[in-house]
Amino acid sequence: MLYGLYLSAQGAQAQATRLDVLSNNVANAGTAGFKRDLAIFQSHRPYDVDNGGFSNAPGNQSALSGGVSLSKVVTDYSIGPVVRTGGALDVALSGQGFFQVGDGNQQFLTRKGQFSLSSTGELMLQNSNMRVLSNAGNAINVPAESARIEIGSDGMVSSISSDGARTQIAKLALVRPASDQQLEKVGNSLFRASSPVSPAGNDLQLEQGFIEQSGVTPVSEMVDMVQASRMVEANVNMIKFQDDALDRLLQSAAPH
Repeated sequence: MLYGLYLSAQGAQAQATRLDVLSNNVANAGTAGFKRDLAIFQSHRPYDVDNGGFSNAPGNQSALSGGVSLSKVVTDYSIGPVVRTGGALDVALSGQGFFQVGDGNQQFLTRKGQFSLSSTGELMLQNSNMRVLSNAGNAINVPAESARIEIGSDGMVSSISSDGARTQIAKLALVRPASDQQLEKVGNSLFRASSPVSPAGNDLQLEQGFIEQSGVTPVSEMVDMVQASRMVEANVNMIKFQDDALDRLLQSAAPH
């Protein structure tokens, strides 16, 4: 009976964790460059099988599962849908790679191509204190006399004056890690690389006036949330049922 309680408790905990992950995905369905997470679970063999306990359990009890536990939470780095905004400082990446940004102390990677200009003309990641970095690792300063900004498919940022004169300012840092598994989420569609990154290949192209949307499909995530919620409820109900059954068993065995 206690074995069943443990299995139901494990199941409830696993599905509650899955529900947390799905909820965070849904909350970021409108966040540009967001990558959804997936909760990965591991099944276990029965305790007696792993520890050499009694092997002749009655019926099919020896075939029972040893429950499940969270193995890890992984990120799906699939490229999200790209939409046109027409904004001069909106840039989408077409291919594998990341922009590089920094706050002066640390550098991060992101696919959130929503930029803005600070009061001093620095190119910034929108709604953050992150400077967009050049391929030389420096901040990018746009001249005050610029009438408009053009960002080429290779990442070259150019200033266009009111008379049409073009001046190349800097080239965006476009990089990629050795493996996506070396990235760690730090919030706001930012990632920290655990090892040095390298320049992205020529297959990575930029599209000015577009942004990459969140990698979350809201309807699919909501369906999974409903399923996970019902499975949490089912496991909790099983815990209550087994607890009540154990209570009745103990009461019937007690001397009268």
